[in-house]
Amino acid sequence: MHIRAGRIAGDRRMIASFTPEAALASEAACAGRNVRCTPGQGIHQSREGTFLEVVACWHVTDDTGVVKRERAALLLGHVLRALDDRQDDWPVSLVTGLYVFGSFARGAVEPHDVDLNVEFEGDERWMGHFISCLSYGRDPHSPIRRMLTDGKRGCQFQFNFLDRADFDMTLLWRRADTLQTALERLNAIQADPAAGRASRDAMLPQFEGLDRWMPLAYREAISGAVSNGAVTLERCILQDGTISSTTALDHVSYRWKRTSPLYRAASAVVADWERRGIDPCQGHLHGSDIRGRETPYFAGFGLRYFTSVPACLTEFGGVEWLEIIRPTRTGHLDTLRILPSNRKLLARVSWS
Repeated sequence: MHIRAGRIAGDRRMIASFTPEAALASEAACAGRNVRCTPGQGIHQSREGTFLEVVACWHVTDDTGVVKRERAALLLGHVLRALDDRQDDWPVSLVTGLYVFGSFARGAVEPHDVDLNVEFEGDERWMGHFISCLSYGRDPHSPIRRMLTDGKRGCQFQFNFLDRADFDMTLLWRRADTLQTALERLNAIQADPAAGRASRDAMLPQFEGLDRWMPLAYREAISGAVSNGAVTLERCILQDGTISSTTALDHVSYRWKRTSPLYRAASAVVADWERRGIDPCQGHLHGSDIRGRETPYFAGFGLRYFTSVPACLTEFGGVEWLEIIRPTRTGHLDTLRILPSNRKLLARVSWS
């Protein structure tokens, strides 16, 4: 397995070591993929062996707009009942706590959405599931979200965020609680007309309509870099296109199925490079070089490699980073183009 971890930016915590058998399984899952930068999660190889790092906060937001408080309370009641009903079903069986925060927890009459934090403890099956999702660009937390909401919109989830949050969260449920106890905690959260909705901080014009898929910390990092002149930020919509380069087409086809949103996103990036006269073999595409190590053109999807942007645009000579915020099968491919304006300033910042 060829894993290039030398370009990974930011601190990490290793939470699980692999046995030789698990290492072979992870190698099979990622065979042929050379991952350069995986902020917060990934499979890496060293002389001491192969291990899994997971510092997980996979941000998922449903496109909902403003949620009235009454509907928000009904949504939370539904989530609590689903959590109670499915305690014996994996992966809901891993959940140890559920917290609400944000506008609803403060008492806002018209919250933007319902902000929930799910605390859970992974098991061996979760580790295998995580590796599979990592290999194919899927959200590992989607089964939990789907089982708790049954597809109902209006919830924004964080996962295992309690220890890292710099704000208060309100406990709704913890393992061994009855449904009645959880509903009583929910009903104890009183409406406060003076609370209002949470303001949208760190907003740039380029973020409009995308902020629901961009965590506040990421918006703050980009906004700060723009304001101090370290980077220039542009927004565009990438168009679907056909890949001309045989090497690039083989690379994309090997990594993703044609029905995958990531296949569509990768094809749009490569086609954009080719339209602008850029050799895609000089590209680093969502964690992997298309061909050689000299890759001044970078692209990522869904903010998965976001914390590596400063290093890639400075230490590794990048001239641009394209970030497709939310890859979809059919929707617009809204993209942020990040260009280095002052590499000395950019080299001093950390987006981790």
